[in-house]
Amino acid sequence: MRKWLALLLCCMGCSSQSTQHASADRWAIYYDKDIPAASFKGYDLVVFDRIYYPKFKALKGKTVVLAYVSIGEVHGDGPEKELLLGKEALRGEQAHWGSHIVDMSSPEWRRMVLAQVGDAVKKGFDGVMLDTVDSAIYAASQKSVKEEKTAQKAAIAMIRDIRKQYPHIKLMLNRGFAILPEVAPKLDYALAESTLVQTDISTGQSKLFPPKSYQLAIGRLEAAREMSPSLKIYTLDYWNQDDVQGIQNIYAMHRAQGFSPYVSTPDLRQFTPEPGKTRHASNEPELVGDSDA
Repeated sequence: MRKWLALLLCCMGCSSQSTQHASADRWAIYYDKDIPAASFKGYDLVVFDRIYYPKFKALKGKTVVLAYVSIGEVHGDGPEKELLLGKEALRGEQAHWGSHIVDMSSPEWRRMVLAQVGDAVKKGFDGVMLDTVDSAIYAASQKSVKEEKTAQKAAIAMIRDIRKQYPHIKLMLNRGFAILPEVAPKLDYALAESTLVQTDISTGQSKLFPPKSYQLAIGRLEAAREMSPSLKIYTLDYWNQDDVQGIQNIYAMHRAQGFSPYVSTPDLRQFTPEPGKTRHASNEPELVGDSDA
């Protein structure tokens, strides 16, 4: 890892592109409800699951709270899947996650996604994190270039529809690098998952991507920020939580690019504060009155 980091730092040092940006935000993702919202005191942003989440009323006004919404896959075997199957809008299965890839151009799916965003708003979330767009685009690319372009256009249209219907909420898109420059003006945040670390979900083993791969991701993210200078870029990587030095190195590499990093475990069902950082970043009193969402 040290050799890789030295090489990457050398590549960055040779780059003429400035990496001077605003200081990084402190943020986290947590997809469960057992940890109290007080654990996220002092964080700038947190992403929770839309269904299973801690009661976060006391975070309001201090921390931006986003809800997870999948726009490229439908999860589980509920009525949504059956309805989409009847409309011939499913495009494949993600067995590991128990989900199915969706045809994003389906009017029925568009209605479902907008309803999920509306549900998040009603629950008090400040906005949504849109996930799995790459699944739909990749599945289409395996059929033809034409279908890939159709999927990209459908994804762009869906994001525009969400912004149009909910103009005041916060929007984050996970990856979607192929469409990111075009939709960047509609977003508040871009999330770059697994750009520095490659993780085998089936084994949980992680290793660093080659430096050129990370440089390519940086270029794509910077292109999006050129289209929308106010766009904040967050990163998410997975690493062995016992390797403190490795985790600290990942945080340092992303921050060198002006990104806001978070390092956790693939299931995202545990809260993993940055090593060496206190949970609470301010002297504010403990959160109380957290009885409602």
